[in-house]
Amino acid sequence: MNEPLLINTIGHSVGVLLFAGFLVLVLRDRRSNRLAVCAAVLALLWNAGSLAVLGTPQGSRAAAAWAAFSFSVLSTLPAVLLHLALGNRRKALSMAGYVLAGVAVALHIAELANAGPNLHVIALWMITIGFGALTLAAGLGRQGMPAPLASMCLFLFSISFLHFGAAHPAGAWSGELVFHHAGIPLALYVLLQDYRFLLLDAFLRFVVNSALAGGTIALGIFLDLRFHLLQHAAGNPFLQGLLIAGGCFLLIMLATFGGRMQLLLTRKVFRRPAREPVIAAIGDAGVRAASEQDLVEHAARLIGGFFGTDEFAIGSEGQDASWVEASVPLRFAKGDEARLLLGRRKGGRLYLSEDLQELAKLGAVIVEEVERLRHSELQRLVSQAELRALQSQINPHFLFNSLNTLYGTIPREAADARRMTLDLADIFRYFLQTDRSFIALAEEMKIVRAYLEIEKLRLGERLSTRIEIDPAAEAILIPVLSIEPLVENAVKHGIAGRVNGGTVRLRARVTGHTLIVEVGDDGPGFHDGRDGAVGLDNVRKRLHLSYGDEAALRIDSSSRGSTVTLEVPQGIPA
Repeated sequence: MNEPLLINTIGHSVGVLLFAGFLVLVLRDRRSNRLAVCAAVLALLWNAGSLAVLGTPQGSRAAAAWAAFSFSVLSTLPAVLLHLALGNRRKALSMAGYVLAGVAVALHIAELANAGPNLHVIALWMITIGFGALTLAAGLGRQGMPAPLASMCLFLFSISFLHFGAAHPAGAWSGELVFHHAGIPLALYVLLQDYRFLLLDAFLRFVVNSALAGGTIALGIFLDLRFHLLQHAAGNPFLQGLLIAGGCFLLIMLATFGGRMQLLLTRKVFRRPAREPVIAAIGDAGVRAASEQDLVEHAARLIGGFFGTDEFAIGSEGQDASWVEASVPLRFAKGDEARLLLGRRKGGRLYLSEDLQELAKLGAVIVEEVERLRHSELQRLVSQAELRALQSQINPHFLFNSLNTLYGTIPREAADARRMTLDLADIFRYFLQTDRSFIALAEEMKIVRAYLEIEKLRLGERLSTRIEIDPAAEAILIPVLSIEPLVENAVKHGIAGRVNGGTVRLRARVTGHTLIVEVGDDGPGFHDGRDGAVGLDNVRKRLHLSYGDEAALRIDSSSRGSTVTLEVPQGIPA
């Protein structure tokens, strides 16, 4: 068996697969330029042409034609790689590389036309020495290549051309593997050094795993060729068992070593820091944050620093996202959602697949801290409400007994006073209940009507009301004291201050799966941060903590009147 032919066939077959996959990634990445596509195509054609040379009878005209084609492609590739590495800088060097490649291609074609023997050897020496000088010049200049190692890789890649010939004579197969196919990983490094392509990490891991698998297979073939293991094991069950166990052991070692190599790629090549300090810092921010917004903004700043970007924000689906290169949704328990947006990373590095996984994990940490903060805030509001209830319940029986006694002392002729006393008792009893957080809209409306009766007695003809309640809305559960503060705000800031009074309008209806309650007045209006808007803040907070973004409290106020709209989903939230 011709061992160099075997190794070269395996090596170039792997090269075809690798560069075909690389070409697909380049074409899928809309940001890749024509040079990158050209480099990937040339590398693919070089390996395909070499396979054709190996598969064609040596000495034939077809073999010579394939060799000329393969050498021509190979001579053009370093010029494209040099241009790709330099970009728009040092154009003279890039042009010199193309001229050098053109001369080498002409020599290969001239040899094919019988213009002279061994012209391809001269062309390869010219490429090796010429591109070695160009890469050194590019690396030593003030505006050199992005990394000195890239220049050295390109230089070594050129040196590997010295091994190439029109045929592959018998020789040490290790020399074929080391010098001939060393160009594959070196070319990959030059192509990928600037993190230009999406899924780069996945591609490099594919390269690593393929190299390990190919090395394992090559080792098995080598051992069998040298020691004839399969032939000896044909009639020896004991040796067959050892070979099977040895194969399993090699597979285990391959998986273990492959995992370690991927970890090395993650830590060294992609320079990704550990996420545990960031998680701890987000937890500390959750403890110290004065508000939910402060927590989320501080966490976004920490995550932006973790990924090496100064462009980050907490946004929504509708905002401009032309600058965004990575995002993760933040979905909270109450159904509301935001998005953590990250922009361009320092150095132009892309967000790789593992970066997106890390981003998703850190986004989950933000959600967890926000939920913890919301729970703490809800507990604070509940405790505050219970404290106020306890303060007002010093002796509730004394209060109700006093109202009942007062009711009994009022003459029957004073119907308004007796009705006000009963309304007051109902309102106090409703305010002092602490055993329920949600109540049917119909029960809340009883207290609203009792409150309006008292205000009508106080304001007289200056207050008129108009109430429209959809029967389908009466059974829907809402947080306790969600409607009464809206009505109280309309009376206090809309009607009571006007000499001629006005009208309070209350309308409740069901639209789809949403209860909509509108409370309006024709008063002078008020502004956020003052007057009634301050009194509605508690209602807004309780709605947000109970429903998240599924509930809303909107204020529309002008000099012609105000309307406060409350929207909540049907059913008690989980």
